[in-house]
Amino acid sequence: MTTSVGNNSVLRSFFEKQKLTGPNFIDWYRQLRIILSAEDKETYLEHPIPAAPVATPGHPVLPETLAAHTAWVKGSKDIAAFMLMTMDLEIQRNLTHLGAYDMLQELKTMFAQQAEQELLQTAREFHSCKQEEGFRESGRF
Repeated sequence: MTTSVGNNSVLRSFFEKQKLTGPNFIDWYRQLRIILSAEDKETYLEHPIPAAPVATPGHPVLPETLAAHTAWVKGSKDIAAFMLMTMDLEIQRNLTHLGAYDMLQELKTMFAQQAEQELLQTAREFHSCKQEEGFRESGRF
């Protein structure tokens, strides 16, 4: 797409309603991935900014290589800014210096225990539903 994610008013208004507050990390992350997937920009979450190309004697950096790296850095900054716009101020303060990939890694670390608890709760609920289903089928329920 030719528009930057951060400049898309529809996306911005959506995430103003769905700000990352902490307890909603899983939902926020799911929505972020959907939005970035639609924009073909998930790669900025999945990979860190590559090292800048370095010229060596007799092997200058090709202009297209430099342009590709510059584009990657700009894309990562755009996504990082978008992510920051969708966070409560307290969370945002500690992450402003990070690129999109590193920011997501930090958020995953911050909210790993929450994600683990939600996964455990989901597994328990699934197991409970399967038991109820088994009781109904056996005629014991």
